[in-house]
Amino acid sequence: MIKKKLDPLVVDVAKVKPLQMGAEYQSRMILDHVITGRDGVIQMNHGTVAPRSALGGGVHDEDEIYYILSGKGKIKLNDDIVDVYGGQVIFIPAGCFHALDNTESDEEMTILTFWKDYRDNEAYAERVRQWGKSFKTIDED
Repeated sequence: MIKKKLDPLVVDVAKVKPLQMGAEYQSRMILDHVITGRDGVIQMNHGTVAPRSALGGGVHDEDEIYYILSGKGKIKLNDDIVDVYGGQVIFIPAGCFHALDNTESDEEMTILTFWKDYRDNEAYAERVRQWGKSFKTIDED
């Protein structure tokens, strides 16, 4: 089955409004079904973990992928703690507890997260709750 033809899309991450999730984390939705116009597209988020901060972590019903763009820290994967740094990809299978820790660094840790369905991401739901939509530019109110 041929999918609906879409135009290519370029998103300037610096122009996407971040959702502040506490003092520890900023989240920018940079690719989803609303932005692309197609259901079932891979969701992509640009996240920033503040220096000297850690995220509480969680478990999801679906797989998730992290790509560490910059910085270094640790990630807890179930009972294991693993050092992470820019250039690494982390596959987080469904049901795996995961939490990022940037408490030993004076620099931000920047990551991309990828998942299949927007309903599997709490930052997505929080954007819709606060803004009434999943995506805003820095030029919007």
